[in-house]
Amino acid sequence: MKKILICGCGGFIGQNLVKRLKEQGHEIWGADIKKPNFIEPHHFILTDLRNPYECWDLFSLKKFDRVYQLASWMGGAGVIFTGDNDSEIMHSSASINLTIAECASRLGVKQLFFSSSVCAYSQDQVKQKIKEEDIYPANPDSNYGWEKIFSERVYQAFAKNKGLNIRIARFNNCFGPY
Repeated sequence: MKKILICGCGGFIGQNLVKRLKEQGHEIWGADIKKPNFIEPHHFILTDLRNPYECWDLFSLKKFDRVYQLASWMGGAGVIFTGDNDSEIMHSSASINLTIAECASRLGVKQLFFSSSVCAYSQDQVKQKIKEEDIYPANPDSNYGWEKIFSERVYQAFAKNKGLNIRIARFNNCFGPY
């Protein structure tokens, strides 16, 4: 049984991940700025991961085998594509990812998964059949996409320079129960 931390466990993807990993028999710790509506982890910590002190406190609770980093400042297309929330999107999500990368590498997390987004690709590319390497040259159509590219690079740098074992996926149009 692994000790797993899911940052952003109160969201749609987070709750589905909690359910799946609990079914597999893992001990699930979850953290979010809001309580999950449907599926709760074994241990839930209400915390604001934008606050570095709260983030360090969370990562210091246990020696986590794996961390799933799903937390970001996101509110759907009506929030990320208007341009009205760009500073909050960039600052909040980048703050979360910078601190989590540092905490995970310093406190010996064995593996970290970062949920990026298809929004990192340019809109023209998304309409075509895309490949992972098509991310560059970068030209996303929102600051949410730029932040995802930045955070991917943060985790890649921590993998290269500090030995953090990472996995990154770019989600696209997720749907399902909860």
